[in-house]
Amino acid sequence: MPARKGNTPQKILGAARSVFLAHGFRDTSMQMIAKEVGISAPGLYKHFESKEAIFSALVDPLIEGIREIMHLTEKEKDGMFQRNQTDEVWDKEKAFADTLDFIYENFDGMKLLLCCAEGTAYENIVDRIADYETQIILRTLPTLREKGFSIPLVEETTISLMIRNQYRTYVEFIKNDFSREEADEYIKAASTFFTSGWRALFGF
Repeated sequence: MPARKGNTPQKILGAARSVFLAHGFRDTSMQMIAKEVGISAPGLYKHFESKEAIFSALVDPLIEGIREIMHLTEKEKDGMFQRNQTDEVWDKEKAFADTLDFIYENFDGMKLLLCCAEGTAYENIVDRIADYETQIILRTLPTLREKGFSIPLVEETTISLMIRNQYRTYVEFIKNDFSREEADEYIKAASTFFTSGWRALFGF
């Protein structure tokens, strides 16, 4: 197959994104990507050594963005706890707005990460994010007890499973291609549901 003029790694990534979204990582081949670009498979290998490398190039920048959002959110919460602003801790409006801004600026990439990553190192990304959140909670609760909060003891497994299910619920709007407006309403409703449960469980 003759190469089209102006083939670049960015053109390959754009074509690969479309193929991965249509077929998922597992059912996508380098030949399918090469056909979408309009080059031979050997020509594709000159730019990327494998479909894993292509997928990573598409989603790794998003991973860094997610880490930054989580780091900033954790830092803000720590500051609120230090100032005993416990009610403000549960106000997630700004955090959700920032997160949704990021998601909808990178919607196709986020859908790759959450819906098309089976067979890659990213396929359990939601559970890994939830596990990170779980560890934050487990580090924070003893500190709050030292501050005088009467927080019941809750098994780590219970917290972990509940957080995992919470995050799996949150990402359903991506899987279902919600508009930004629909996502805003969905996340608001889900957050109200989960926050009420967590506050009842922890007592603050």
